[in-house]
Amino acid sequence: MRLYGAIFKQLKVDFQFVLAGSRTTFAIDRSFENWNNCDNELIYFPKLKKYMAPTEIELRYPMIPDSWIGTNAVYCVPTTIGNYTTAIAEVRTIKGEDYRWSGNNIDAKISLKPGLDTLRIHTRQSYSGYSSIFYRASFNFSTDEQQQLLVKEMSRFGTKSERVINSKIENKEMEHYHDNKPFVLDLVVDASELVERAGNKILVKIGEIMGPQVEMYQEKPRQFDIDVNYPHILARTIEFTIHDGYKVKNPDDLIINKVVKEDGEVTMGFESSYKLEGNLLKVSIIEQYCRLQYPIEQYEQFKEIINAAADFNKVTLVLEPVN
Repeated sequence: MRLYGAIFKQLKVDFQFVLAGSRTTFAIDRSFENWNNCDNELIYFPKLKKYMAPTEIELRYPMIPDSWIGTNAVYCVPTTIGNYTTAIAEVRTIKGEDYRWSGNNIDAKISLKPGLDTLRIHTRQSYSGYSSIFYRASFNFSTDEQQQLLVKEMSRFGTKSERVINSKIENKEMEHYHDNKPFVLDLVVDASELVERAGNKILVKIGEIMGPQVEMYQEKPRQFDIDVNYPHILARTIEFTIHDGYKVKNPDDLIINKVVKEDGEVTMGFESSYKLEGNLLKVSIIEQYCRLQYPIEQYEQFKEIINAAADFNKVTLVLEPVN
């Protein structure tokens, strides 16, 4: 930290040292002075309103650990009196990036293979912002063997299959934190796990393309506000080529709309819809959590949105012969 301070001072870059808490371990309390809670070191650039975490080797500007955002921190604001330079401590909240900065997206093109018992899935999983931290670190600090195992694990996400035909990693370099170019895993997978037969009908588990989803149930009254890891958006598109001689019996099962708005703006929501163009079924899904925290009064609405994603995950399309 001293080295970075000396470099920025020499370059005449305006900066402040920041000592932060964490939402997962300890917090900085304005009313109780305790320096033991100030273990997380940051550098803040006031003109850019961005942070840097020099001690976190898996991160680059402007990314910081997501558990530090939304917490109180001690900002050491430099001040000079005559020839003497010191700092004044100010306790302020660390602001994270906008929810659109962090994405966990899927673009999938799927079709039945000639035997009608297996899906050929071409999927692009892309991760940006805070969502990309784990994957960039994993593919930069692991062995080739470990990376191959991780690709297999990621292939199961949304396919339940390890039969990988092709795979390609894009934008794994740490430098892409700055321009927020998404980390991408491009996969071609064969998945018989998502297809079943029922007489002359074919069942396609299209909802599972978006990957496993959690369900929320609460037997006892909720006691605390809701805290998400970081504001983010999940955009998924699925293009399903319907096999010749078949039609989809239940496309309207793909339509779900659960949205919470405040002052006309969406604060959280799950929306799915579809378009049928000839034998091409285009499905669009947007799930978003625009805030870091939600009050306990919105818990039931939050639960409905989480469960809406789980409901879509269970959608199975029924394909029946045209004649």
